[in-house]
Amino acid sequence: MKAILFDLDGTIHDRHTTLQRFLADQFQRFQSELHGVEADGFAKAFLEFDQNGYVEKPIVYRELLSRFSLDTSLEPALTADYFEKVAQFAVAYPDALETLQELSMSYTLGIVTNGPALLQQQVIEQLGLYWHCQSMIISEVVGLRKPDPAIFKMALTEVEADASDAIFVGDHVDNDVVGSRNAGLQPVLFGGKLEGVPCFSDWRVLPALIANWNRSERKNKTDYTIMDMD
Repeated sequence: MKAILFDLDGTIHDRHTTLQRFLADQFQRFQSELHGVEADGFAKAFLEFDQNGYVEKPIVYRELLSRFSLDTSLEPALTADYFEKVAQFAVAYPDALETLQELSMSYTLGIVTNGPALLQQQVIEQLGLYWHCQSMIISEVVGLRKPDPAIFKMALTEVEADASDAIFVGDHVDNDVVGSRNAGLQPVLFGGKLEGVPCFSDWRVLPALIANWNRSERKNKTDYTIMDMD
């Protein structure tokens, strides 16, 4: 095995914690215009309407302002503030960056992420991932989105690896597991459980999981398995 490709949000990037930190700061700065709204309610409403990042931010903020019967003309300012500042609050999952550093000594690493180009680039920079990863594929830049197998194949070209020599680690069943498998990679699921797919929830165990994959592959290239690890 030569390469490991990773999803960004929800896998390396702890987007939920990042949003909580950002929303607390945003609420404080816009508090005078958010009459009658509590900080916890503001954050809870945003996360509800955001749907894990799959709803466009102008829609999220318009729905949020409507929920609290506030003037929706505030939406453009809140949306612009989001894209300007949210990446400054980006944090990785515990032990993720240290594990990436360890893995980068033995494997070529890359990222394949959906999302806006500038925002994802800012998150990548904030987390320092340019130090660990050779390839950075962002959907808006390349005009492809997961789960399209073509975006995974583009990443494989950049890390100079065949699909049979690569693992894809992600948290989304359709975009990451199904998409990478359709491109010929071995998928690994982070933060969940899925029958027939190796899973882990603690970044510290990932090197051992991958080592087990390598041993299994060497033993029988036509019938290998990876154990789940927590």
